[in-house]
Amino acid sequence: MTLKKLLLATTLSAGAAVPGLAQEDFPTRQIEFVTPYPPGGSHSLHAGIITTAAEPHFGVSLVSVIRAGGGGAVGATEVAQADPDGYTLLFGDPTINSLRPQVEDLAYDIDDFVPVARINYSPAIFVARADSPFSTLEEMVTYAEENPGDLTYSSDNLNGWTYTVFELLKARSGADMTGVEYGGGGPAVARLLGGETMAYAGDISVVGEHIESGDLVPLCVTDTERMEALPEVPTCPEAGYDVVFQFWRGAMAPAGTPPEVIAELSDSFEALMEDEGFLRLIGRIGSSIQFADHEEFAELWASEVEAMAAVAEMTGAAE
Repeated sequence: MTLKKLLLATTLSAGAAVPGLAQEDFPTRQIEFVTPYPPGGSHSLHAGIITTAAEPHFGVSLVSVIRAGGGGAVGATEVAQADPDGYTLLFGDPTINSLRPQVEDLAYDIDDFVPVARINYSPAIFVARADSPFSTLEEMVTYAEENPGDLTYSSDNLNGWTYTVFELLKARSGADMTGVEYGGGGPAVARLLGGETMAYAGDISVVGEHIESGDLVPLCVTDTERMEALPEVPTCPEAGYDVVFQFWRGAMAPAGTPPEVIAELSDSFEALMEDEGFLRLIGRIGSSIQFADHEEFAELWASEVEAMAAVAEMTGAAE
């Protein structure tokens, strides 16, 4: 879908009214915030903090609901098919909202959603177990080249975040690495720590404490600038491989949700992003906020949809 078409679809779907909905009364009951991945990953950690601090800014409870399965497709499908009244939101990301609908036959499509607010984005951190036979990205690639088929890494899902960044690394390096899919970041890191795999790439909220404890060694971050929280860790381009992929998290609503409701929700999320208690909790998991309201998010998302087509072509996901 082109940028122009996605922006048009977003505008039209947001403008479709829900019969009988009294917009001036929104919200009057709790809002479900659907997290489409298992507990323990970056999504569930962020969702728990968001929903804990949300009520003063939304006027009602924002309830985190785990709907794991299908690499995020189960939760995304549930929200896509929900009443477009603002009471069911998806905690979305670029893989389930921008990439996978372009390369897989799913029960939902890109334009089944309307962007509400981007919360933040972050690069992945390539990590290895402390007892792995490599401690830099170059050493990992060399090991994979010298030991074809031996290097296994924990992955999330087909066309998921970890899957995509490792596919980008393999495309850039030509190295032979084997991913084992565990359905989400939490289970993937647990298997890595348990010795079932040798490496992983994911969010600082999931791997940060294990880097601090010394159980995991950071190799590089998938960004063009070093992370403030890990200034000694090089970017992947600095480490010799042009692997750049930033992972956003944001609220998405079903297509057809009235624009007044989208605007109200966006304003509530923006107020939450300035809450001191919320920011303290986000800081504790090593994360930060890069907020975008519904209008800016719509433009960013439309551009990303086109960019994801190029990523799919590079990694072979579109084949």
